[in-house]
Amino acid sequence: MVLIAAAWCRSGEYDEYYSIFLIAGQPRPDWPTGPFTVAVAQKFYHGHASFGQIARDLRHGDVHPPLYFWLLALWRDTFGTALFRLRLLSVLCTMCSLYLVACIARRIGAAPALAVTITLLSYGFAYTGIIARDFALAGAFSLAGVLLLIEAERISKPAWAFAGGIALGAACFTNYLACFTTIAFLGWIATVGWRRKSVWLSSWFGAALFIPAGLWFFLAQKGTRKGQFMPFHLPHALVLLARDQAGAILGALPRYVPSPWSHIVEAALALLLAYFVILIVIRGLPCITDRYRTLVIAGIIAPPLGLFALGIGFDTTPVEMRYLWLGLPYIGLALATALKDRRRTTAFLLAVQSAAIIGLAIAPQTMQPGARTAHAAAKLGTPATLVLIPFGNDGVGIPGPFIAALPHTTHIMVVRAMNQAVLGDTSSYRRVVIARIEVDNTSRALVPALDTLFKTAPCWQSGSARRDIAVFTNLCRNRHG
Repeated sequence: MVLIAAAWCRSGEYDEYYSIFLIAGQPRPDWPTGPFTVAVAQKFYHGHASFGQIARDLRHGDVHPPLYFWLLALWRDTFGTALFRLRLLSVLCTMCSLYLVACIARRIGAAPALAVTITLLSYGFAYTGIIARDFALAGAFSLAGVLLLIEAERISKPAWAFAGGIALGAACFTNYLACFTTIAFLGWIATVGWRRKSVWLSSWFGAALFIPAGLWFFLAQKGTRKGQFMPFHLPHALVLLARDQAGAILGALPRYVPSPWSHIVEAALALLLAYFVILIVIRGLPCITDRYRTLVIAGIIAPPLGLFALGIGFDTTPVEMRYLWLGLPYIGLALATALKDRRRTTAFLLAVQSAAIIGLAIAPQTMQPGARTAHAAAKLGTPATLVLIPFGNDGVGIPGPFIAALPHTTHIMVVRAMNQAVLGDTSSYRRVVIARIEVDNTSRALVPALDTLFKTAPCWQSGSARRDIAVFTNLCRNRHG
């Protein structure tokens, strides 16, 4: 219920509309160059792409393997195109992941209920577990692979190891970042069962089945997102990692309170995180048997080390909270072991995490501004009002969720560049509303330029300004009807 409630309440994310447009056969929508109504744009959201078209579009313009998107297309055809319904696929995968966490906890001697609860309430796990992206499916495959490897190692069954390798390979074919944990887990089974070569080699062969297809996609995609992140700088990357790892476990509580209280909350959460790290090191890991201790450690450290390796190899800093999601179940397992018989500390941790999850569902501070800005613009919507939305870097992340949140009768225009032609396109409208969504380099340059254009243009008078929209009235249109 926690996941379903969060999936229902949370507004649309930029990345989710990459998923929606891709499976609709419109990976980069060709928005009309002039004014149009939201009803006209519905074709970009509700089309149907074949598996082949999805594969081609991914290879030519994205950085993801296709498995999740193929499954999402089937899910959409069965259950509908609404964002909440698409999110339910991720919710289902996350519920499977929680069941797998409980099974792994029983095998390694951790408290299943506590491990599941800590994992579920980890902000990064819940966030990636409800959005219409590939994280939840990759996590479920990865945990299924680990459970199968544990069983294969315990009863010396090559067939189980082979199935575990297939599951880990499927995780990589769902999200490339799963390669880091997959390598770690395949290394683990080879280390603990070195003498039983048939077992660990079977797991390696299972995972290797996905290498040719994965390379076919990756090699075609590797140059498509240059400049997405800053160049790699180790001190900066370490700061980002500490911040995002803390946020992935304890949430975005500092965002819920105003400054200077937010800094106090940040300091308190940093101390709390340090305390839990110490607990894991001195109480959690030592209580796990040697063979499974290395497995848990591998699961915890593989995601950040993998991101650093990726950063060094490609001179980029791909450190974000959501990219650490695969390590959170293993942190949950270690914490569940460390907090055994510490009821007050456990209750405090779960209270902090619960507050963060409530914020995930309802706090606007944790949500992207597209839907919120659209609702503000819609309140001013009339047939004589035109809403201007910046195109952004790629015409997906900004227009996608914004247009989806508007009434179908709203008149809009997606602005690609600031020039005098914009004034000509808007001259027949009595009022213009500029959506102040500045989330990438293109929109940060365009929105202020549009604001200046209308402030200095003849006939246009600036109205009441808000943080999320700017309103201008066409005095000439009003004067001449």
